[in-house]
Amino acid sequence: MGSSKKGLKRANHTVPRSYLERFADEHKQITKVRLGGGEGRREPIKRSTVIRDFYLMETASGEWTDAVEDAFGDIENKGIQAIRAIVDQREWPPAKEHRVALSMWAALQHVRVPAVRQQGDEIADYLLKLTIAVKGKPQIREVMEKSLGRPPTAGEVEERWQSLTDFDSYSVKQHPNYHLKLIKDLVPRTAAFFHSRSWGLCRFEKKTLLTSDSPLVLVPRPGDDPYEGVGLATAAGFLLPLDRRAALMIRGDEGADSRIPPTAHVAKTINQKVVLEAYRSVFHHPDDKILDGLVVPEPSTREVDIRGDLRGFLMPDGWPAPVESVDS
Repeated sequence: MGSSKKGLKRANHTVPRSYLERFADEHKQITKVRLGGGEGRREPIKRSTVIRDFYLMETASGEWTDAVEDAFGDIENKGIQAIRAIVDQREWPPAKEHRVALSMWAALQHVRVPAVRQQGDEIADYLLKLTIAVKGKPQIREVMEKSLGRPPTAGEVEERWQSLTDFDSYSVKQHPNYHLKLIKDLVPRTAAFFHSRSWGLCRFEKKTLLTSDSPLVLVPRPGDDPYEGVGLATAAGFLLPLDRRAALMIRGDEGADSRIPPTAHVAKTINQKVVLEAYRSVFHHPDDKILDGLVVPEPSTREVDIRGDLRGFLMPDGWPAPVESVDS
């Protein structure tokens, strides 16, 4: 973890600059609005969605590499070419190579964002604390003995137990490599799924669209419980603003591609869904008064709804050993 990061690409964009440029003005400035209210602020797209070292990967030898950024760059370049073909050159339905490229771009954007990393951190945090709760002091004693090189005293074990079971006092974060491996595993399968669905394009002449730091929006099926969440397998479709004037709808079924009528209601619906599914911020062209009439929520404090109080699982003496059956 202490190896040098000198010379690496450390200012990592979680949403590509080439994409944000399509919502920016001629000076490559965009208006950023944080969730929870407040006035929007103009900023150059080169600073938007930047998180330092977010995509750096640690190798087996302990060195850091920015090879992931290079791999992302290839997908981003092909994806933005597909967006230009669809939006600027009015190619619809998209050519085969552009459909493949945009499927990969959308899949990458779906899993690369900070919200997905936070989901992984929250799950890891819960599972570790659950393990501590159910394995109890025997596991703590075992770990401490390996660390200290001697058996710990009862007082030392008790002190460590009290510290570790104060679950609200600390949180666990995964190593970034876990998220990067998830991206590597999920992007090809997610892209294949997107590629096989039916696509709809909505192009606007008067109304304008915004985007966010999580621009691919999962649309729930009508009637689904909003508290149950929505995933790739359960979504009715996937909404992606391509541009200030165009949006892509990837439907949950197979069929022919189509055009979606560009009504004012459709534009407002798209913008509202994007705002509601944003992670921390939304972005729009500086000339647009696009948030008027939309609900802007507070940022979510959690990405995963894990129910159940961990304190209800506390087993100080550890999980009971199975009772061996005795032959009669």
